[in-house]
Amino acid sequence: MLSQVRRPSIADLVIAAVVLLLTVPVSVGLMSQAAPWVSVVFAVLLVVFAGCMVFRRVYPTGGFCVACLVMLASLALPNLPDGPSMIFAPVSLLYLVSLYTVVVETGARALPLAASVVGLGLAVGRTVVDPPEPLDWSALLAFIPVAGVAVGGTWAFGAYHRARAELRRRRMREGLRRERELMARELHDVVAHSLAVVVAQADAALMVLDRDPKKARAMIDTALTTGREAMIEMRRVVSTLREEPLAEPPVRSLHDLEALVDTFRTEDVRVELVLSGEVEMVDGETTRAAYRIVQESLTNALKHSPRPLRCRVEVAIESGGVVVSVRDDGPGFRATRRSGTGHGIVGMRERARGLGGRLDVTSGPSGTHVSAHLPRP
Repeated sequence: MLSQVRRPSIADLVIAAVVLLLTVPVSVGLMSQAAPWVSVVFAVLLVVFAGCMVFRRVYPTGGFCVACLVMLASLALPNLPDGPSMIFAPVSLLYLVSLYTVVVETGARALPLAASVVGLGLAVGRTVVDPPEPLDWSALLAFIPVAGVAVGGTWAFGAYHRARAELRRRRMREGLRRERELMARELHDVVAHSLAVVVAQADAALMVLDRDPKKARAMIDTALTTGREAMIEMRRVVSTLREEPLAEPPVRSLHDLEALVDTFRTEDVRVELVLSGEVEMVDGETTRAAYRIVQESLTNALKHSPRPLRCRVEVAIESGGVVVSVRDDGPGFRATRRSGTGHGIVGMRERARGLGGRLDVTSGPSGTHVSAHLPRP
């Protein structure tokens, strides 16, 4: 398998060219005062420094190490005639660019800062041990805090941008996680509910086909309508994979629960709905969560219970929120097994928690009870 060759970006090439154009001319002017061999060595160091600038994002750690070596080599060169060490040439500002890059790109913080502090100490020590004639102590004392602020500020600026980038990545990962959860819930709600209703209505239609063809036709019509609605919902979910991020389906009214409950009713499945309170006072998110919880609870009852089956759905709008209760007289299930792994119950709990509410599931030989409390904003 061929590995991808890393190349510097056009932006890096432009930045390197601009910075070099601003710093090299002055540095070359200083080189003209030095001995010929010093000028040659310093010219080589300039070329190496330019390479560090160009490849600073491709090889941030290696580029920073090379920049440190260039600074040490500049420190070892003789002082300029009647002037300071070559390390004080303007081109040395490129070192700060390498420091910033290695902190941003790799997240390394302690080592680059330590290397910079040591280098600053060596520069000051070199100036004291082999000072230019005469040594301007006031200029040296002024240089120390300025250089310290430059190094520390560059390091802090890089660390800040690194933290910002990590925060953006975390938010992106969290957004993708929520997107996957939403898609899983929507696919489960559409597929599980629709298939359960279609199968139940088709079974019921076969049972009454001979003695009541008209009723059987009505049940088949319900199954077909549910199937068509499921196809529309599936297209909506799948289309979002190629276009915009998945959005929640249109907000339903709690009055739509009657139509939902009616899709589950057959000759041997009795579903009673009790809706109380001011339905219009419930916001869209709470309405959607309550609707989906009722839908999933009835779907589970239909899938896992024998016939005949009786269910009672109660939705009460109270001052503190919306209380949802769904009971069935089926044989129940092992809550410890189903509640921890079933996508449906997990999805219901996620919806309730997302609104700051809670959902409880109890099950026994006499039936299953799903209760949820959804706070109102």
